[in-house]
Amino acid sequence: MKVLNKSRVAVAVAAATGFMLMSGTASATLSVRTAYQNAALSTDGVVSTGPSDIQQVQVNTPSGATVLAAYLYVSDIFGSGNTGDVTLNGTFLPTASGTLLTPNANDANTRVFDVTSIIAPSITGGLQNFSYSESGSSDGAALVVVYRTATTNGTAIIMDGELSQGGDLTHLDFATPYAGGNVIMSLADSFSYNGSSAVDATGQVTNIDVTTSSTAARRLTSCAGGNDDGNFVAANGLLMTVGGIGDNTSNPDPNCQGGAGDDELYNLAGGNSADATPFLHNGDTFVEFRTNNPSFDDNVFGLFFTTSFQVSSVDNTPIGPGPTNVPEPATLGLLGLGMAGLGFRLRRRK
Repeated sequence: MKVLNKSRVAVAVAAATGFMLMSGTASATLSVRTAYQNAALSTDGVVSTGPSDIQQVQVNTPSGATVLAAYLYVSDIFGSGNTGDVTLNGTFLPTASGTLLTPNANDANTRVFDVTSIIAPSITGGLQNFSYSESGSSDGAALVVVYRTATTNGTAIIMDGELSQGGDLTHLDFATPYAGGNVIMSLADSFSYNGSSAVDATGQVTNIDVTTSSTAARRLTSCAGGNDDGNFVAANGLLMTVGGIGDNTSNPDPNCQGGAGDDELYNLAGGNSADATPFLHNGDTFVEFRTNNPSFDDNVFGLFFTTSFQVSSVDNTPIGPGPTNVPEPATLGLLGLGMAGLGFRLRRRK
């Protein structure tokens, strides 16, 4: 009888572990899709008005770079319920071939397509164009490419999902105390229009505050969002903004309003117009990004990091020497339940 009671305890503990795995990080709704040591990212955003409107999405890599992975993110018009088909460099990508990002709690849908096989063979170095067009209810797309050269020694991190509009926390741990170097962050956002009306002028934006091991929270931006890659067109659709090619890593005015004051590309090695002191200081061991969307309708679906030194973990997920891929929450839940069953069987045998 005592053994059976211990078995029940083992089941309860293992089951609880399973449920914790299913729930994931308490506040985060963006998770690591992949991370590479000794790698960097090229990011770009693009919009198209339909199949006949062929636009160019860009990739910028050094000469001799090897592409490790490439992802195309396509977002729908907020509330339409489905993204349309797209065509990248002549390859048709039907909606069903993409993966819907989770948790998908708001009225925007974003699908990710693995386009490594399209991008990798064409990379020759420098700035390159890839044709892009879309159909259906699409807001635009983000192209994120992971590459490596013989001299790349930092960390490339791709996080995606659906940033909680009420507030999220993303935490990066450094492999060694900070001694200089870049931490470049790109934010990807759909349904990001900021127009001329009183509501829109202050509306669909996201705040970002930065904390390090040596400093309290400091405002990075009050106006992330604004459909830069849609040229601020006041239209349903064309509402994509992605920090990347053509944008500036100079940090915005932290008190900015409306989406035009922020191009969604940041470098924590620098300061801003309010305080030239860099966000990162020598000896820092981590950096945290706290976000919130005051209008509760901004759809931030990606954060992409390129550092010039190595990051050891993201939200307690260690980054190894090879590609770090985090299982989907459902997979983690099944793993936890499997461990629960294993714990029960082992106890019964004992």
